[in-house]
Amino acid sequence: MKRICYRMLLMALLLFPVVGNSLAEESQPPVDQDPALVITTAELERLLIPGAREGIVLVDARPEVKYQQGHIPGAISIPKPQLSANFARLPRDKTLIFYCGGLSCPLSGQSAVIAKQNGYEKVRAYYEGMPGWSAAGHYAQVELPYLAKLVTGGGADPFLLVDARPRVKYQQGFIPGAVSIPKAEFAKLKGLLPVAKELPIIIYCGGYSCDLSSQTAELMIGLGYTNVSVFSAGEPVWREAGLPVWGDGASGGLAKMAAKPAGGLPEAITPEEFQKLLTDGQVQVIDVREPKDYAVAHIKGAVNIFEEDFIFKAKETTPKLAPTGRVVLVCNTGSRSASAYYAILNESDYPNKHNLQYLDKTVSYNPDGTFAVK
Repeated sequence: MKRICYRMLLMALLLFPVVGNSLAEESQPPVDQDPALVITTAELERLLIPGAREGIVLVDARPEVKYQQGHIPGAISIPKPQLSANFARLPRDKTLIFYCGGLSCPLSGQSAVIAKQNGYEKVRAYYEGMPGWSAAGHYAQVELPYLAKLVTGGGADPFLLVDARPRVKYQQGFIPGAVSIPKAEFAKLKGLLPVAKELPIIIYCGGYSCDLSSQTAELMIGLGYTNVSVFSAGEPVWREAGLPVWGDGASGGLAKMAAKPAGGLPEAITPEEFQKLLTDGQVQVIDVREPKDYAVAHIKGAVNIFEEDFIFKAKETTPKLAPTGRVVLVCNTGSRSASAYYAILNESDYPNKHNLQYLDKTVSYNPDGTFAVK
């Protein structure tokens, strides 16, 4: 614990030396490339855009430990020596794309050949691999065992861990050593980032359904940071693993940024009560996700008001809320809805605060207006 605190102090003062990326591969002669298998970084980028990647399976052929340290987002881990035992995981109607540690790594090409020999017809090799992906300005995805070792193992190598969730969620419980830089406040708080652009930075938020970490990663890359990763599993998986959590929520309390009027409803509504209110038509649902996500799918009848509008333009935005009756804020994981909730309590004269609540759950939305709560 002391080591974690010490590292945070060093980060704040920026007095530590910067070390190289642990993912760097040893320099070796380049492997021979099969032109029939080659896929370039530009081609892979086009295949990984939302909606296009459904026809591919991206396979990391490196050892599992390398995968955990940082892989292309969405890739699955099947080390080359284990490929033959894992064909059941690989559909034959999709294109398999294998990659490994770069132009000098033979594992991607070897895996592609094995797949072809076993009857797979649509097979490619991304020879540029993880180094090529990073060099093109993309973030990596790290896994729980690697981050847990970094945070709890007391290693000497410096890194910055960033919580991209709204501040109220950070206060309720965060991964030890994390610095709070909410995505919505990034422009204001980017001065907290280290001067050294090559310093390893790992960002997390509210889990796989939360895009705040990936959006923050893109913002950091835009500022020139070259070693950015995302822990997509986020705080929920960290907590579920029984790993230590800091914050008021971890000690049994609840950090609140503003008090609700006396006699008001609990801040979080239960899924059961929310569903009943919907069925009875007795609630105004405010979807605080980005308009592009709302356009894809949302709860039938929900009104879209972006979370950041409540943060930065609360007095102008809250008149769009119902002046009486029940009002519930929703998003993907409860992070943005909690942020909007406290912005309304803090920054506005909204007269119906006592009837305001948010759904603090993971929600998946369907194009037909239905939804599921986890």
